Amino acid sequence: MSPARVQRLLFIVGRQRRALYDSLRRTFDDDDTVQVVLDRRARERRRRRPTRRPAERRGRERRAQRAIDAQLLARGYAVVGVLTFQRPPTGTPEPAVRKAR
Repeated sequence: MSPARVQRLLFIVGRQRRALYDSLRRTFDDDDTVQVVLDRRARERRRRRPTRRPAERRGRERRAQRAIDAQLLARGYAVVGVLTFQRPPTGTPEPAVRKAR
């Protein structure tokens, strides 16, 4: 039997949309399945260098941010579904128990 899944929503609001952030926080204040956060990213961490470097070995972006970036640019916010489990999935190792000294 698979563990029960709980769908949660994460709203990421652009820093320029503070009024929208405040409104969403008030709207979902009592809903523990929704979290509203301000986008904390300031800029791309990787610097673009003018010199030629070897080709990128990874075939695709490591983080799936492009869809989130597109939503933030178009709407001022992005919505991300987060899957959580009420108990760990089968095969997940239990945390180690510390022995008292």
